[in-house]
Amino acid sequence: MRTTIEAALSDDAEWADAEHAYGDGPDTLKWLREACGDDPERAGRAIGVLGGCLVHQSSVYAGSAKAYPVLVELLCDQATPRRGDLADLVLGITLGTGETERVHLDIRAAHAHAARRLLPLLADPVREVRHRVAYLTGLRTGHEEHTVPALRERAWIEPDSLLAAAMTAGAARHPHETRAAWLTACLSPDRSPGVRAAAAWGLARAELPWPPEATAAVEEAWAHGDVLSGDVIDGEEWRWSENPLAETLHAMDDHPRAAAVCLRLAREQDADTAERGVFGALAHLSEHPGAAPHFAPLVPLLREHPDTVIRGYAEDVEDLTGTTP
Repeated sequence: MRTTIEAALSDDAEWADAEHAYGDGPDTLKWLREACGDDPERAGRAIGVLGGCLVHQSSVYAGSAKAYPVLVELLCDQATPRRGDLADLVLGITLGTGETERVHLDIRAAHAHAARRLLPLLADPVREVRHRVAYLTGLRTGHEEHTVPALRERAWIEPDSLLAAAMTAGAARHPHETRAAWLTACLSPDRSPGVRAAAAWGLARAELPWPPEATAAVEEAWAHGDVLSGDVIDGEEWRWSENPLAETLHAMDDHPRAAAVCLRLAREQDADTAERGVFGALAHLSEHPGAAPHFAPLVPLLREHPDTVIRGYAEDVEDLTGTTP
């Protein structure tokens, strides 16, 4: 593997136009060569530098696209240091905004080419790697006939609830014949709360039939707090949707139960979890003004919340429910 990487980095002229946020192509090549070196300390430092150069405030560059296949090969090598950071870098490049249309297209092509190469990393021993690769393989690449089965298979045995949820939703984003039946099976009470929440979200996003067990799964899953955002490792937020709870409640179309879920979350002392309940309520009320009576009890609850930011949302909910202090 290292021989393949070294061959890709052997021709200085090929990297002349591989600029990054702070420098030119030879600079990109220099740091990639160090990242491939035998000194773990220097290689780890180089990976850190590349992380700051190839993705800058979500922007990506010609050097980012050119380096993509090399970074994937390094990521697949268990001897590479800081593989969690490296996986984060590859994901950052994939999701980044290309400086030009050419850069955007080159990164899309590099990602599609790497899709099958990344699939074994869904079972990687480093959980940060599994987490980032769950999102990399869940994005559309044109190889869904390989990525979707791999995500489904790994999601069923993944021991980490957050990672299993990310894999479940990644598979749910793509049409396939048994998607509805598979997601319904993922609603089973023996699945983790995160997986059940992700399965319900998948049904909602795909506008698939909403089985009765989905409503029960939503109530029970979200009773555990913000089950789709992790705080064990920095950056493990739910990436498939800005407001998965709101999207799920909209599909549930059961106002009393939707309000009960939001109220339960808003009562939590943890501000992030409470905020998720508030955002779910605001989104639901915007779509369903007739649900206002069911959400009215949220106003006094928010006014008494210990967190200042959460208390500030009381007026927003008050406006949508027509309640008064």
